[in-house]
Amino acid sequence: MSEGGWNTIDSDAGVFTELVEKLGVQDVEFNDLYVIDTDSLATLQPVHGVIFLFKYGKLYRQYASDGNKPLDGTYDNDYLEHDIFFAQQTINNACATQAALNVLFNVDGIDLGEELSNFRSFVTGFDSFMIGETISNSDLIRSVHNSFSTPSMFVDEDKPQPPSDYESDSLFHFVGYVYKSGRIYELDGLKSYPIIHEECSSQQEFIEKLPGVIQRRIAKHGENELRFSLLAVTNNKLEQARTIGDESEVHHQLHKREVWSHENELRKHDYTGLIVELLKNISKNKTDEEWEELLKKGRKHTQQLIQQRIAKSQL
Repeated sequence: MSEGGWNTIDSDAGVFTELVEKLGVQDVEFNDLYVIDTDSLATLQPVHGVIFLFKYGKLYRQYASDGNKPLDGTYDNDYLEHDIFFAQQTINNACATQAALNVLFNVDGIDLGEELSNFRSFVTGFDSFMIGETISNSDLIRSVHNSFSTPSMFVDEDKPQPPSDYESDSLFHFVGYVYKSGRIYELDGLKSYPIIHEECSSQQEFIEKLPGVIQRRIAKHGENELRFSLLAVTNNKLEQARTIGDESEVHHQLHKREVWSHENELRKHDYTGLIVELLKNISKNKTDEEWEELLKKGRKHTQQLIQQRIAKSQL
C-alpha cells in the first residue's frame, strides 16, 4: 500500500481535466454530461470514453458477495489477448483517477506525456492487481490526485476503515467506459476483469450504443436512485476551436476554463470554520420562522445557479 492516503475528489469536468493535464496528458478534456443520449455525445465528438459515478450501495455489495459478478455484461477473462489495459483498485478513494487512467490507457493515439508513457511501459505485463498497486504507490499520481481536495480531507487510507462506512451506503464509486477491440468495455477497478457490453467497431456505434448500456446500469439501481454523474472524455475543445478558427467558441472555451481554474483553486482551501461562524452570526438574532425562510431562499438560489450552469453548458 502507499505511504500516504488518497483523498476523495469531485466528479467535476474541471477537476479531471486539470488532473490529467498535470500528469502530462495532451489534448484531452473532460466534459459534464447532463443527459446521456446519442445527440449529447455527438456534440462532443470525438468521445474517447465516459466516466460514470454512482452510489456504492446494497445492490453493488450483493453482486460483490456473489462471486463479484458484474451488474450487467459479461467478464472478459482473456482481456490481455484483446489488448485491454485494466488496473484493479487496491486502495480507498483512488477510483476517480484510476477510472480516468483505465480509459486513457485504452485510447489509441493519445499523447500521455513522458511520465504516464513511462508508467504505461513499466507496468506492461503486470496483472491487474499489481498495476493497481503500482498506481497506489506512485507519488506523482497520488500527489496530483490529492491536490484537488481540501487539506482537512487528507486521511490515511492505509488504516483499517470502519465497516459502518460500507453499511451506511455513504460511498460513491467511479468506473470508465471505452470502446476497443470491437467492443464496449466497462472498466471497474473493484471488479475481477473488464466487462464486455456491446459489439462496437466505430466512434458512431459507440455514441449510439453507450447510452443504452449506461441506462440499463442506472435502471438496476431503481427509479428512486438519482445520485449519478457522467463525464465525457474528449479532445481539448479550446484547441479544437482555435484550429478551425471559431472565435466565438474560443471565447466560450476560455471562459469555461477560467471558471474551472477558479473553482479548483477554491478546492485547495478549507472554509468550514468560516462558514460555521457566518451561520452563527446570521442566525443568532433570527426566529425559527425567519431562519427557515432564509433556508428556503438559499435552496431556491442554489437551484437557479444549477439551472444556469446547465443552460450555459448546452450553448
